[in-house]
Amino acid sequence: MSTQDIEDVINGFRDSAKRAIEAGVDVIEIHAAHGYLLCSFLSQISNRRIDKYGGSFENRIRLLVEVIQAIREVIPSGTPLLLRVSATEWMEKQVEDSWDVPSTIRLAKLLPDLGIDLLDVSSGGNSKNQAVSSFNEYQIGIAGQIREALYEAGIESLLIGAVGMITEAEAARSIVENGKKKSSELVEIESESGQKAKADIVLVARQFLREPEWVLRVAYSLGVKVQWPLQYERGRFLAGSKI
Repeated sequence: MSTQDIEDVINGFRDSAKRAIEAGVDVIEIHAAHGYLLCSFLSQISNRRIDKYGGSFENRIRLLVEVIQAIREVIPSGTPLLLRVSATEWMEKQVEDSWDVPSTIRLAKLLPDLGIDLLDVSSGGNSKNQAVSSFNEYQIGIAGQIREALYEAGIESLLIGAVGMITEAEAARSIVENGKKKSSELVEIESESGQKAKADIVLVARQFLREPEWVLRVAYSLGVKVQWPLQYERGRFLAGSKI
């Protein structure tokens, strides 16, 4: 990409944010994970540039920073701006330098001042050689590491979102039940691998593909009243049903 190409990309993000607000969108998320363009700039593995957008950590995050700034310039101050990253490439065992959790923590500490409200912690997707073993809630421990590091640095304004095979009602509730108040009250659960996990919110995607009514089932299981779609009102779960 030439410098002009990069400028065009930044302008594209700016213009799309403006259109989103005009269309009535309430929340915007920047996708900088899974090997997509912004992610490929962050990683030492894929970013081999020798100009101001490559080399040092500061240079490799430059495009992302400029995209964030461009979007914040054109959206209302109260519009939540989220950022998704691959917190690790799962390449630590394959190469000496890769984007890893310490890199993400370093980036995360800069995000509140840039206007990011929530960091959506995902992982992988930038190299076919990644070494990751997936299991339910396998990324929540990573989110917890980042959140704890931010607290230790006195940064409590950046919310942390956890993702990754969150499939059950009780697990989702356990992760977020008490919210974020102070570091002594971090929410902790045991993941299947025995890791302590901590997060402010969970973001669920694949389970909705498996069960489009997942939120309705989970709400029923937890005894939480939610608004059903009007066309399904008469099909509510019956009292005492095994869901």
